[in-house]
Amino acid sequence: MRLLLYTSLLLSLSTLCVAQEDTTRLFVEAGGVAATSQRTPFWLRANQFGTVPLENPFVFVKAGGQTLIGKNPRKPQLHLQTEIVANAGRTSLVVLPVAAATFRYRRFEAYVGRRKEFFGLGDTLLTSGSYAWSGNALPLPKVQVGTRGFVPLGFTKGLFAVHAMMAHGWFINADSVKNSFLHQKAVYIRFGKPTWKVHFYGGVHHLAQWGGQWRNPVKGSNQTLENGKLPSSFSDFLSVFRAAEPTNPDAVSIMDALNRTGNHLGSIDFAITYTSPKAKWSLYHQHAYEDKSGVFFVNFPDGLTGISWHSIKQSKRSIHITRVTAEFLSTMNQSGFTIQINKRRFDGADDYFVNYQYTEGWSYKQRIIGTPFVTLRADARPEWQNVKGGTYQKAEISNNRVQALHLSIYGKIHATTSFGLKISPSWNHGRPIFTDYIFPITQLSTALEINHLFVKSKGLSLHTLLASDMGKWLPNNFGFLISLKKQGIGF
Repeated sequence: MRLLLYTSLLLSLSTLCVAQEDTTRLFVEAGGVAATSQRTPFWLRANQFGTVPLENPFVFVKAGGQTLIGKNPRKPQLHLQTEIVANAGRTSLVVLPVAAATFRYRRFEAYVGRRKEFFGLGDTLLTSGSYAWSGNALPLPKVQVGTRGFVPLGFTKGLFAVHAMMAHGWFINADSVKNSFLHQKAVYIRFGKPTWKVHFYGGVHHLAQWGGQWRNPVKGSNQTLENGKLPSSFSDFLSVFRAAEPTNPDAVSIMDALNRTGNHLGSIDFAITYTSPKAKWSLYHQHAYEDKSGVFFVNFPDGLTGISWHSIKQSKRSIHITRVTAEFLSTMNQSGFTIQINKRRFDGADDYFVNYQYTEGWSYKQRIIGTPFVTLRADARPEWQNVKGGTYQKAEISNNRVQALHLSIYGKIHATTSFGLKISPSWNHGRPIFTDYIFPITQLSTALEINHLFVKSKGLSLHTLLASDMGKWLPNNFGFLISLKKQGIGF
């Protein structure tokens, strides 16, 4: 898999160097981060695709580019993109969040490598992060096929459109299980012709971590099996695809036998949009599920609910707001707190993102893959890193019962300067089956972002981000990021 990823990167780099100038866009950015606490503030590191270290201060350099081979969108095209990030400081690392080669043909595409992606119905610009796949972690290497946006179904004369994808990916060097796989698929349907003011959306996003080899199997244990081998064959993949029970319960671990093959989760999404001549409104809900109880909405209203507005009409004011998004995240219900096996499924204590086989849970490279308000032990203050909760105490996720509000505003000052504001209070309750009187623990994270484009220096911009954490869940903190970025067509 590493060879495949590196081949994709080399192909991207070599093609960027020889591609036609008008189809190639490059960028380079350099800057630094510092804060009053050694911990990097929440909104300086959340939803940054795993590129920002947990500790500061540090300086960084980003560089990347993309090119499109083939100008006719009705004929085959090849889109190549790459990005590399180098951080130096208290924590030094080099990461490759983007390295992908994408084959496009009309409204369909297939790619191999890593890409920055957003899954779920919602506001992609100002969201706190989709429930199941937020952009908080480093992108997983995948092979993926799907549509490019919503594709109208011709026989419905544009009344219905479908956006669908399926991917096979790899969790590289996971802590508990090595060589495990990602299964991902999603189907979204849009109802309403393009000329309508109102459109309705619905869809399902299904994810599973499966297969692999336990690093430290326990001899005589029915949790890991003696050989530590988890179901990894093609027939096992078909079970994962259908979220089915294993055909031979005696040949798998106790967790796969009682639950499903692999660690399953996802969201069932609904949205409605209204477009007027002046603005577009969106109302959406991403309903969380981990098992059948979630699929049948036993855990309602768990998930992410949001409303967004963005202006379509150009404002003549020097200072004006162009987008506003408000969201509410709740993961409190979890289908109750009683675990009962009824028709071979767990009814309660869903314990979101936690898995007893993949002990790092729904995370990758020490970052939660889903909403960043669900936190790993290392994210919290030291006094909360060993907090107990749930029936499984060794899980790396220590906080998955959360309520959070998120308000995000974006606007412009004249034509060359933009600003963004985030205000995010949260109430953190630990994990299910936990009765410590000290919970909930409150937290407030904020951020103010200002971007200025230097008109006389084509493609050069100054990026400033101020962030703060106040409360008892994260260290009290104030920090900043400042960087210069140069981008354009071949510079």
